[in-house]
Amino acid sequence: MCDSNHRVKTVGVLGGITWHSAAEYYRLLNTEVAARTAGEHAARCVLFSVDIGVIDPLMFAQRWDDAGALIAADAQRVEAAGADVFLLACNTLHTVWETVVAGLTIPAIHIGDAAADALAGHRRVGFLATPWTMELPFLRDHLTSHGFDVVLPAEADRAEIARTLFDELSHGIVRDETRRWYVDLIRRMAADVVLLACTELGLLLSQDDVEVPLVDTAQAHVRAAVDYAL
Repeated sequence: MCDSNHRVKTVGVLGGITWHSAAEYYRLLNTEVAARTAGEHAARCVLFSVDIGVIDPLMFAQRWDDAGALIAADAQRVEAAGADVFLLACNTLHTVWETVVAGLTIPAIHIGDAAADALAGHRRVGFLATPWTMELPFLRDHLTSHGFDVVLPAEADRAEIARTLFDELSHGIVRDETRRWYVDLIRRMAADVVLLACTELGLLLSQDDVEVPLVDTAQAHVRAAVDYAL
């Protein structure tokens, strides 16, 4: 809770990868601040949205150094716009986290740290994300360093996840049949908890859909940011 004499810090969000998840970050930030302040405050935030048409080809070509350089320049623009704390609203691009935040002078909250805090009390974590986030070590290693056992879907399931993310959710398309497929996948993974480690997955799935606990990295990230801001 904050009072009228306490300046709410400004949260800086670098998003647009996709714009649907960037809009969700904005909604979540304001919802969280309102909930914690009895509706008396809104989030102070800066949202800088990149052009996915420039970033996507670099990610698909796995030109991570080039993507990191572009994102790092935009991260500095977020700080210059008045942010007190920085969020990168994309799990996949945390593979170049050190590059992205190297030029910042403000604190930056790693999405993996926020996820680890939200996963506390669980051990076997079902891990759903883009192919790069599932197969590259950057976020999985971050979680295992916190003591979690990370469980990946089978290869065929990872291919279907990629299809739903790239062909549907990244375009704002939410289908009931896709939701049902994910519910079945989560049942088959037999994990203690499932981490939605792609910021678009929270647009499709909620806790009401499944029996196993869900942790959405976007929601965890926002909660950590609001902790700092208030």
